[in-house]
Amino acid sequence: MALAECPRCKKLFEKAKNPVCPKCQADEEADYESVREALAETPNQTAEQVAETAGVNLDCVLRLLADGRIQSMKASEQVRCGRCGAPAISISKKLCEACLQKLNAEIAALQSKAKLPPQKPKKSLSLGNALDIRSRIQVKREGQSDT
Repeated sequence: MALAECPRCKKLFEKAKNPVCPKCQADEEADYESVREALAETPNQTAEQVAETAGVNLDCVLRLLADGRIQSMKASEQVRCGRCGAPAISISKKLCEACLQKLNAEIAALQSKAKLPPQKPKKSLSLGNALDIRSRIQVKREGQSDT
């Protein structure tokens, strides 16, 4: 099982099917019901509007949307690029296409600058060398025990 950090209480838990820990599951379900009711009353709201109407955290609304539990919102209106503020390409990436390409280019440039010189190959320890080293250690131990 994979460990994950609960987005609500920030504690580690075994993530099986639920996006939150067992202790926070009841609160998550209550928030889901509030969001569902808010969307039933006024469909086609942005994530911010749904969060405000339902009285829940925006992260909770985005998590429900990412999990596919709610689908009535326009994703392009709610998630903005973290670098420039343009509409993001997806909820999980949170970047627009232009910023994503710039970031990829920056990472590639940093990786090419940070290339380390080739390392010398390590000598492999063969069975004969290992036995030789072991016998030397044994001789030294026997010599120390005599004194």
